[in-house]
Amino acid sequence: MGKNEQTNAGSNKLNKTLFKISPIIIMLIFSAGCASLHGSLLMKDPLTAEEHNNLGVIYEREGKLDLAIREYKSAIRVDSRLITPVVNLGNVYLKQGEYTEAEKYYKQALKKDDINLEAANNLASLYIGTGSNYQEGLEYILPATNGLETIPPYALDTIGALYLKLKDKELAETFLIRACENVGDNPALVEGIRSHLWELGINKRCGS
Repeated sequence: MGKNEQTNAGSNKLNKTLFKISPIIIMLIFSAGCASLHGSLLMKDPLTAEEHNNLGVIYEREGKLDLAIREYKSAIRVDSRLITPVVNLGNVYLKQGEYTEAEKYYKQALKKDDINLEAANNLASLYIGTGSNYQEGLEYILPATNGLETIPPYALDTIGALYLKLKDKELAETFLIRACENVGDNPALVEGIRSHLWELGINKRCGS
């Protein structure tokens, strides 16, 4: 006997009783059940996809990463065309150290938009952090920066770091120097660029 099964004790008496119930009452009960089910199936999410995403951003900033994941996934469920919550999911999983999940969502975003710079840059940064797939990282980030009039310093640093890992010191220096010269006032990024330049034996002041 399974957990949700009923016993057969007294089944004959029960069957006789059921025959005495009006067919109209049975129909009404059945109809009410169907209406309730129909209503629950048609219940709409009160929030738009963008609102779910924005709520996820708030949770993420507050460090409530599980709630952020829930909202980003809700945003995708409401509108699967959106790319931003997909990238945001990758970012949260990266913060949690769940690299396989982060990679999965970055790649999902890039399938929707193969030149999405944030997804490409963050995926490449993930590869740098995990010490793997440097060439693949370049294959994602270079097309994403190819048509840009100005490449953001963070992307220049990522490209330079990838070339550094691939032992192409000339190209690494080219991109890292450009990143250094355009970084502006961003202490964390300045420190990252300088550390990569230091690996090349270059001691250069970066930033404003």
